[in-house]
Amino acid sequence: MRCIALSEELINRKNICYFISNIDNEILCKNIEKSNIILKKVSTFPDEKDDINFLINFSKKNEIDWIITDHYYIDIEYIKKLKEKKLKILSIDDNSNIHYYSDIVVNQNIGAKNFLYSAEKYTKFLLGPKYVMMRDELLNKNNKKKIKDVQKLLITMGGSDHDNYTLKVLKSLKDLNENINVILVVGPLNPNYIKLKRFVKKMNVNIQLINSPKKISDIYLKSDIAISAGGTSCYELSYYGIPNLIITVAENQLNIAKEFDRRGISIYLGDKKEVTADIIKDKVNELINNHYLRKKMNQKGQKLIDGLGKKRIVDVMESFD
Repeated sequence: MRCIALSEELINRKNICYFISNIDNEILCKNIEKSNIILKKVSTFPDEKDDINFLINFSKKNEIDWIITDHYYIDIEYIKKLKEKKLKILSIDDNSNIHYYSDIVVNQNIGAKNFLYSAEKYTKFLLGPKYVMMRDELLNKNNKKKIKDVQKLLITMGGSDHDNYTLKVLKSLKDLNENINVILVVGPLNPNYIKLKRFVKKMNVNIQLINSPKKISDIYLKSDIAISAGGTSCYELSYYGIPNLIITVAENQLNIAKEFDRRGISIYLGDKKEVTADIIKDKVNELINNHYLRKKMNQKGQKLIDGLGKKRIVDVMESFD
């Protein structure tokens, strides 16, 4: 999604963007193509050598200026070989665990300025939430209504949630105030939609179950508080000023969740394996009943994310010869 966001800004400035992927999810493919990105599907899972050769040949044939990498398993040799072909490279990074030959390294995460990076002297670093990449669809928070009382609670546990932790969250809300409606968003790669649908029918709580929403911004505009995983959603919720309870579902989300909590933007409940239903229930009720806390979280969140991250990144790309 962050690559789609960056592509939108590049395309707005009259550039052409290609995605090379073996993705086969119909919903994600449509999201890519409706953004006017050219999707080049590859049918196999090549080894690194085949992957690089394909990318180099494709770049030469299509007169590519920049290659953008966003993948945890790309190593130092991969980028080095691309640089040897005189290609400019922007690497989106979350972990700072390799030496970079890239021209630009972007880490949009909160606390990224504290990371220790190894890179070439020419590498430019764009670090922190100032560079959060948000899709055009999301950049309309001015339409959000100011609601004093909590009426709608959003639950979004990421695009996949293979372990179905969403179900545990739902069970913790069985005694939720009857005046509060729950909006449950299930991502396009979640294999548990049918199970969740059956469970929702049995609950006494008012729950609206939405599978792969066409416009998540419409849901953010309605939501008063949220429970989410520790990924991209945290930044989107922050931009909209939605007080958020975070449950980490992957190791790379831990630093993000702790930093959001430290700054008073969100409340970190813990890792999915350790958080109990009682903890979720108690913290949800605490947030519902504390208007002052929600107001402070709202203000701090909106101050952190201004929505101009991808414009700043493309400005730096355009500064290269």
